[in-house]
Amino acid sequence: MEAHAQPFEVYFQPGKTPLFALKDAGGEVVECVHLYLAHLTACDKSPATVKAYAYALVDWFRFLHRQKTEWSAALPSHVREYVNDLRSRTNPYRLHGADRPPAGSVNPVTGKAKLAARYQPTTINHRLSVLASFYAFLQDEHLFVQANPARPLRRTRTFLFRGVHPYPLPSRAPFRQKVPALLPRALSDDQVRAVIEQLTCHRDRAMVHLLLSAGLRAGELLGMTPGDVDWGSQTVRVITKGSRSPEWVAASAESFTYLRLYLAGRALSTFDMLWQTRRGPYRPLNYSALRGVLNRVNDRLGTNWVLHDFRHTCGIRLASDPTMALVHVQKHLRHRWITTTQTYLRVQPQEAIRQVLRHFNEPRKETTPLTTACDYDTDDLAAFFKTDEGDL
Repeated sequence: MEAHAQPFEVYFQPGKTPLFALKDAGGEVVECVHLYLAHLTACDKSPATVKAYAYALVDWFRFLHRQKTEWSAALPSHVREYVNDLRSRTNPYRLHGADRPPAGSVNPVTGKAKLAARYQPTTINHRLSVLASFYAFLQDEHLFVQANPARPLRRTRTFLFRGVHPYPLPSRAPFRQKVPALLPRALSDDQVRAVIEQLTCHRDRAMVHLLLSAGLRAGELLGMTPGDVDWGSQTVRVITKGSRSPEWVAASAESFTYLRLYLAGRALSTFDMLWQTRRGPYRPLNYSALRGVLNRVNDRLGTNWVLHDFRHTCGIRLASDPTMALVHVQKHLRHRWITTTQTYLRVQPQEAIRQVLRHFNEPRKETTPLTTACDYDTDDLAAFFKTDEGDL
């Protein structure tokens, strides 16, 4: 029996603007979504952002289809029902095979929990942001005449500040979910060594050392060319996420050692992609292959590290160095705001536990009990009452 076709699908359109389109069950392009995605492309949004918005909208249109409601008739009540549907629905990307740990389980080696089976609060808030932006665009284009269903008025609560002046404190907008504050997690030195020992080639060792020392994101690493390596100054050039401007950052000596060994048997031009497959015909390494390298290490070690954990490790190591200024860490990690860098200044749970246990396990110093009834030391009293004529 054939699977029931979805009423809406996202299609990739190579060479067209926008790159992605939403089509209904009859194969017709949904015009309002097409205009919105073209607007995002014209605003210089990255293809990854346009793709994410397209998939968020296809889920919304499928929900409205189940509710037998047109997109032009959407109300805040539909958004409320959509949020409750997301909160109770299982995310299909969290489903794993029988040989994989279940969603939400905690890895005994790393202490990291796998994402829960249901949609995360950040995902739900992102969907609401997409809907609010989508309907705001349609209002500007005079294609939607009702109030924006995903952007209800924000309420404020008034508190007394020291009993005199009112202090307004804005609350979360309706339907927005509480997002727990997550600390960045770092690999210990022993865990880093264990990962390096499991790598089987110089290419993989060079990539991991660059992720660790330069704090590269996966996209920044995969976008490098041989011309982005300055051997003399021990720096690499990366295209920064967001600004897309090239920036030079320092890297460790181990990165260049393994990089030289990796390039020894290859003839790459200045503009070729730096990271290539190990066997011919050589092709540029993609994200799936890079992630597969770490997944094989995780299978051997029983861990669940992700590529971004290496960037967190770099940030925590630099921020923990008392000789390193925070602005230098911000520049190295290519953060736009220093408040983002301050995340790495928080005390890690493992470090707090270690310090408290050290306090408990240290032998207590014996204190000398005071001998006077008034709890004053006798020698101190004698020195205090001593005069030139002698002791009183």
